[in-house]
Amino acid sequence: MTDRQTQIDEYVATWNEPDPNRRLAMIEKVWTEDGFYVDRGAEACGHAQISANIDRVHRKFPDRIYGRTSAIFNHRERSRFEWAIIDPTGRPTFGGVAYAKFAADGRLRSIIGFFGPIPDEVR
Repeated sequence: MTDRQTQIDEYVATWNEPDPNRRLAMIEKVWTEDGFYVDRGAEACGHAQISANIDRVHRKFPDRIYGRTSAIFNHRERSRFEWAIIDPTGRPTFGGVAYAKFAADGRLRSIIGFFGPIPDEVR
């Protein structure tokens, strides 16, 4: 079993990988095959859909970095952390909170993302 901080940090790294093949390999390591990601603008189930969703966000917000902006809080098989999409000047474009659920082997089973306020210029 892998520790949760490592899994979450590797999950965050998938959002920053521009190469689709490398990103998919990272996703396969971090997520269960039936892993499920959902936020207010997307639902993705399985490795290929999760990677496609990340690619969609890359196209919408080019040159941004996805980062974890808080400590990780754990409770049983779940964790919570704050995140932000950061522009090239280091300013957060927007952010929110993610809730993760882990499988018995330590891989991610699901992530539910909640957004904070989204500026009009990025809607």
